[in-house]
Amino acid sequence: GWFPSSSPSPIPTLLPGAPTVVVPSPAAPASVPGIGFDISYPQCRAEPPQHAAFAIIGVNGGAPLTSNRCFARQVAWARTLPAYAVYVNTSNTGAQDPVAYGTHLAEDAIERERTSGVRGVGMWWLDVEVTNTWNGTVQENATVLASMIVRLQQAGVRVGIYSSPAQWTEIAGDWAPGLPVWNAIGSGTRADARAACTESFAGSTTAIVQWVAKQGDLDYDHNEICPAWSDRAGDVLAVR
Repeated sequence: GWFPSSSPSPIPTLLPGAPTVVVPSPAAPASVPGIGFDISYPQCRAEPPQHAAFAIIGVNGGAPLTSNRCFARQVAWARTLPAYAVYVNTSNTGAQDPVAYGTHLAEDAIERERTSGVRGVGMWWLDVEVTNTWNGTVQENATVLASMIVRLQQAGVRVGIYSSPAQWTEIAGDWAPGLPVWNAIGSGTRADARAACTESFAGSTTAIVQWVAKQGDLDYDHNEICPAWSDRAGDVLAVR
């Protein structure tokens, strides 16, 4: 007899044994209007941007397992603002077990934060970009990221994902952890960035948008919380 062919089973988005990411309960309502900036090692010799509503500071020196040499000084500046957070670089070299590697990257970043003398940052973002090394399948890459997130959550912090829809799909496929996302559009205007607030990836609507524009003679990463998240600043930043 004839039987209809069954559709193939969907490929799991994470490897067996990957830890489970938990979406935390919402933070208390808070609002941080205005433009914020993210800075890291390239701005070590520059003055911090003026009139910042918030700041997000890079822990690493552009790649995992490296340090931003002026992290402590930049965090000290960020803590004078209404809200702040930090971000860490991510990758998958493909040479190690994804769960162990992701856990190691998170623990290394925590150690670099503490070695710098910084403590108590309540919001950490994972920088997920194609410019870093991704030598695994999307399943393996997503498992590295899940392992990083869970280890950071075990340290008691909130976690979000910095990427863009296209980069996320290329790196992590259809994995949708549902944490807040910070959407990078590249060079553009505030209006261009606000238009990207309608985009979704990784199981979330865009919470923060980033665009690159000049302040004075220097290019800076500008950021703004999207309207739909305007009273949810505590879910994406450590609000003072």
